[in-house]
Amino acid sequence: MGKPKALLQIGRKTFLQHIIDTVESAGVTNNVVVLGSEPKEIQDSLTSFNGKIVVNAAWEQGQLSSIITGVEVLSLNDCDGVLILPVDHPLISSALIRALMKAFEESGKKIIIPVYEARRGHPLIISSELFPEIKNASPAVGLREVIRSHAIDIGVVPTAEEGILLNIDTPDDYERYIAKIPVE
Repeated sequence: MGKPKALLQIGRKTFLQHIIDTVESAGVTNNVVVLGSEPKEIQDSLTSFNGKIVVNAAWEQGQLSSIITGVEVLSLNDCDGVLILPVDHPLISSALIRALMKAFEESGKKIIIPVYEARRGHPLIISSELFPEIKNASPAVGLREVIRSHAIDIGVVPTAEEGILLNIDTPDDYERYIAKIPVE
């Protein structure tokens, strides 16, 4: 992409600031942002954030290492679960996050995943009961290992938001999905 995805623009905000604003407006508390490459530049780009920022020194080992870094911080706090929202999935709404949290609170399921047209996407919520399994998951398989081993504990939230599937990984993805969004 030529620069960290967190610094890509969506309207007048960076991806990361847009996601933070969305999560905070949904009522999520005890927020942790995990940074990897170029953490100072990304942190300096934030206009507001009411949570904790941590740096994953092993970010090159993949997404699971960042999830583990965040889970380790949350393990020190009293929390019921973690909302995992990768920075390359910025096209989600606070309404969807609230629906996921409601399903997590009411269903008794350990994992809550949004579904668009029969396809699972991001963000997802995982119970703190599964934090030890996340920390011990195989880096080769990642979080999928934990999800697969708890298939009976998965609750799904149907959504009309295609953004749960849209992973902005290339300049073409950015042009196709983000660059056409009107500036706020």
